[in-house]
Amino acid sequence: MKKKLFSLFLALVASVGTIFAKAVQIGDLYYNLNYPTVEVARNGSVSGDITIPSSVTYSSVTYSVTSIGYGAFSGCSGLTSVTIPNSVESIGGSAFENCTGLTSVTIPNSVKSIGSSAFSGCSSLTSVTIGNSVTSIGDRAFSGCSSLTSITIPNSVTSIGKSAFAGCTGLVSVTIPNSVTSIGSYAFTRCDGLTSIDVASDNSNYCSVDGVLFNKDKTTLIQYPGGKQGAYTIPNNVTSIGDGAFGNCSSLTSVTIPNSVTSIGSGAFGNCSSLTSVTIPNSVTSIGNQAFSGCTGLTSVTIPNSVTSIRNGAFWNCSSLTSITCEAVTPPTLSNTFSGVDKSTCVLYVPAGSVSAYKYADEWKYFTKILPIGAQPADVTTTTVTPSETTADIAWPQVTGAATYTIEIKKNGELICTLTFNAQGQLISIAFAAPSRNNAPQQAQAAGFSFTVTSLDSGTTYSYTMTAKDNNGNVLKTESGTFTTTGATAIDELLSDQVQCTKVIREGQIFILRGDKTYTLTGQETIMP
Repeated sequence: MKKKLFSLFLALVASVGTIFAKAVQIGDLYYNLNYPTVEVARNGSVSGDITIPSSVTYSSVTYSVTSIGYGAFSGCSGLTSVTIPNSVESIGGSAFENCTGLTSVTIPNSVKSIGSSAFSGCSSLTSVTIGNSVTSIGDRAFSGCSSLTSITIPNSVTSIGKSAFAGCTGLVSVTIPNSVTSIGSYAFTRCDGLTSIDVASDNSNYCSVDGVLFNKDKTTLIQYPGGKQGAYTIPNNVTSIGDGAFGNCSSLTSVTIPNSVTSIGSGAFGNCSSLTSVTIPNSVTSIGNQAFSGCTGLTSVTIPNSVTSIRNGAFWNCSSLTSITCEAVTPPTLSNTFSGVDKSTCVLYVPAGSVSAYKYADEWKYFTKILPIGAQPADVTTTTVTPSETTADIAWPQVTGAATYTIEIKKNGELICTLTFNAQGQLISIAFAAPSRNNAPQQAQAAGFSFTVTSLDSGTTYSYTMTAKDNNGNVLKTESGTFTTTGATAIDELLSDQVQCTKVIREGQIFILRGDKTYTLTGQETIMP
């Protein structure tokens, strides 16, 4: 009876001591006492090969070592190897973080959980053996283990945390066992050498198609291996691209996104530096935070009219962007979306009737060049002009091999308007004295293209020339002709009743404000942009 009371007394003393006392040194290491167990405490500097004992004795009391505490060996760059005893059940967060000299570690079968950032930054770690009792691998557990070439995840693991193996650039393959039910976002991002993510065929939550990780029904693309090169076409049944799915895939040159996709997750294509262009399908309604951030090779992007929100930094630091086509009539809401894009040189193409809206919309207004989306496809074999009072619809054929189309309009031999279009009929530059453009739908490949020039003088004869050139500047086709606009009511007649009027210049055009109505210089009632 006395022995039992004495043992109980020792237990109480040890328990109370844990609350008030600091970690105690036993041998070469420090421990937090919590009778009948101890936790390996934070050690200031440990080097070489160490063996953690399964039990320690302090003040004549023996404790079982059951856990390695938070940050226990964090920053011990001189630590080269560690032997963990079978008594240990958990490895705490950041336990071996930034132990840059650690080359190998064996996690015994007794361990059930590996904490967040437990081995993060262990850049010399080449191999890890995980015991078959581990059920969870924490967030960033092995992130930055750049020398790790292989990892075997045992069937006991049910969850793999966010960024668990991010930055394991030496990892070439990984197999997800059938026990895994949860994989966090960015789990294998920045794994530049990873060419395949395989999944056990009987896993009920995940699957692999050509080495790409999907959920079981293949509606969500979770992770694309960073080492796969070239172009990739996303399967038609995919509805969402997960957070970081293609993140840091520097070898990805192009991606085809099907119309089935409705959402693009945060960082989905972040830092895909070889990606040069992307067309987002009309099914997408939102683009996530930093979805394309750091895509420094991206030169053009098309945003469909279905998109209503483009989240924070979605195209941040896409420094090579020269062309953005946004088909939305109402400017989508932005949040530092295009930070790092040169808005003085990058041309923003928007629906013709929405140019003014974009010029006054938050963030969109900082683009210096906001132009209407290009020419309308037209089924023509030769250049034709259909004039009205103050406008002219010019249609020209598509020329094989043409890189640019230039249309010049002259009045009495004097050049008044030069329009230049790319191979798809998209307006890329405009220089004019008076004419501008009217509403025209988005360009598309067809037999040809058409474009509406406005603010012409009524009852006036004009001449035009269409020139098609290849990439070397060689003229492939040229056509010329004349057209005459129909007559219109003179402005003098409109103002004959002496009603006070105001002259306004807007987007290179002169308008007359008379009461609550607006007129062109030809006397035609209109709506001022």
